Amino acid sequence: MTTIPQQRKGKKLVYVNNVLLDEVAKVARTRGETITKFLEESLTQAVKVTSAGYDLKQLGQFFEVLYTQRVLGGAFVPLNVLNFLTDVASKNDGDALANVWFESGKWHGKYLKERFNDPVQSLEIFLEVSRWDLSEVEVKQLGAITRVRCISAVLTEEATQLLARFIEGIMQGFGYHLQKSDILKGMIVLEFFN
Repeated sequence: MTTIPQQRKGKKLVYVNNVLLDEVAKVARTRGETITKFLEESLTQAVKVTSAGYDLKQLGQFFEVLYTQRVLGGAFVPLNVLNFLTDVASKNDGDALANVWFESGKWHGKYLKERFNDPVQSLEIFLEVSRWDLSEVEVKQLGAITRVRCISAVLTEEATQLLARFIEGIMQGFGYHLQKSDILKGMIVLEFFN
């Protein structure tokens, strides 16, 4: 990670939109900081993020997903632990487990629908950021149909089925209905209509 030297060797004038600067002033004031201190800290963090290979839009998306997970009671669990628990629970009562994932998905869908202007687009970002086990995620509008496609080389068959139920629950929370389902180990293709 890049470190920014804290010594001040001089200052430069940077032009900033008045509306944005007014918003920055409000935030700085609520934090008890000067505008300069707030902007320097913000720019330092922006440089760290971009030096790590991300862009600021991704940072905003990460924050939104982490905030959503926190509000909805999400927890980060190592993949091998999740797979073990999923395998055990699937053998004991797979239908009950699938129903829990579906109901959790509905809850997530209702929340995403209330929180975001475009909940369907937020689903793609949510899955990309929160599911590191997915190598590809695509949520696409095809006329009246919404198609969700997820690919993973590491998902077990049980985990694939449960993730599909979770996504189905989310889409139902958005008010969509499942039209077509194609699920193989590590691959989910679902189509929904509203």
